[in-house]
Amino acid sequence: MYDSDLEICDDEEEHHQLEHEKLFSVATEHVMHRANVYDARDLLELYALYKQATSGACHVPRPSMLQMKARSKWQAWHELGDMSSEDAQRAYVDKVKKLEPNWLDNKRNNGGGGNSSSLTGWVVHSIESVPKEETNKPEHLKTLFDHVKENNLDRLREELKPADLTQLDEQGMALLHWATDRNAIGIIEFLVEQGANVDQRDAEQQTPLHYAASCGHVEAVHYLLSLNANLELRDADGQTCIDVADDVEICGMLQAELQLRNNSSSN
Repeated sequence: MYDSDLEICDDEEEHHQLEHEKLFSVATEHVMHRANVYDARDLLELYALYKQATSGACHVPRPSMLQMKARSKWQAWHELGDMSSEDAQRAYVDKVKKLEPNWLDNKRNNGGGGNSSSLTGWVVHSIESVPKEETNKPEHLKTLFDHVKENNLDRLREELKPADLTQLDEQGMALLHWATDRNAIGIIEFLVEQGANVDQRDAEQQTPLHYAASCGHVEAVHYLLSLNANLELRDADGQTCIDVADDVEICGMLQAELQLRNNSSSN
């Protein structure tokens, strides 16, 4: 094959991708105007595919059990794993076609319409949004949780009191859970030194090891295992840290550690 042929192939692929992105945009606009027609399960699937297509894999913390709708959205998005943006766009369009086989023909016959700037409106309003972290908060209003999220160990040292170690925030997470979520090893170490329970439970009964495993934080997993964190505790869904781990390396680490401990206890 000549170089010119390769260039033609690349151009055709790029053109096809642009056309697909346009189709995805048209589909999201269509869903925005049809959100009151689809049932909640279909909207949830479309939400997850939209987030995957536009934001990539889900790496935000799971909302607490008190936020059931937000938790459902998070779960649907998280279950898509490492699906590529392109595949998510295709799956989104396929889902709309499955719900309404003639949707595109009807839209063409009706002359299209809609404002592309409002394509995501239904995503925000049709299902309760996952709370976003506050940004640019004035320093005097920042809490210990803010200091942990910002990996500000100095401020944490200055302000931490023993009772703070067991407090849960509005998302049902303790300081140690947030530190693990951020893979902030220095803060994890400091909190444990101050008396935090390495197996502390959040509102969903997940331990820091659950967080480290599900977030793919190898360093945090290593450190928590060195503190003899419990591998067999189950969360509210009945899952252990091994069950929630998606990363192959982390799964292997946890399984090897569990086998080692089992062998030691049987000897």
